[in-house]
Amino acid sequence: MASQLTGALCAAFASVLLLGCGDDDSGDDQVVAEEPNKGVPYLGVDGEFTSDPLAAECPDDPRNPGRVALKQMREMSFYSDREGSVPLAERCAYSYEGFAPDPHYFPEYPDSVWLEFALTSGEDGCEAFHFVIMRPPHGSGAVKHMHMRYGDAESRFAELLDMSKGDEQDADQCNPWWPVYCSAGSEGCDG
Repeated sequence: MASQLTGALCAAFASVLLLGCGDDDSGDDQVVAEEPNKGVPYLGVDGEFTSDPLAAECPDDPRNPGRVALKQMREMSFYSDREGSVPLAERCAYSYEGFAPDPHYFPEYPDSVWLEFALTSGEDGCEAFHFVIMRPPHGSGAVKHMHMRYGDAESRFAELLDMSKGDEQDADQCNPWWPVYCSAGSEGCDG
C-alpha cells in the first residue's frame, strides 16, 4: 500500500515538473494593453488643447506646439502659440493606425497606452507631423489633459514610443517629448 501511495505521489510530482503549475508566470497572467477611451466618441481625440504652462515638461520648448486642434480623430492642426494665431500646420488629415503600450511604463501602469496616427493628406507644414502618437485626452471633469509626440515621414511609431526610455541629449534637462496639454486655456491640468 505504501509503495502504491509513493508511486502515485511520484507520478503527481513528475506531472507537475513536466506540465508546470498554474502560477508559473507563463503568460497566463500577463497584462494586455487595452485601447484607451474605448466607448468614448472619437476615443476622446476631439477638441482644442493648449500646452500647460505650469507643467515641468518644457512647455516653452519650440518642438512642442502651443495649441493643437483635434477634429473627430480625422484632422489635426498645430499652432506654435497657445492662442492659435501662428499656424505650424493646419487641416492635416490622419488615419488611425491603432494603439501601442508605452515601452517604459507599461505594464506597471496598464493605462499607459499611445494612440497612433499617420498623415494621409495636408498642406506642406503637415509633413513635420507625419506620424503622431498621443496619450489620449483623459482626466475627470471639464478639464482633460493629454500627451503628444510627433515626427516627420522619416520617423516611425517605434521611434516615437522609444522616447519614453529617455533622450540622451536631454539627460541634464527636462524631456521635451512629454508635453502636457490641457483643455484649451486651462492650466495645471496634469493632476
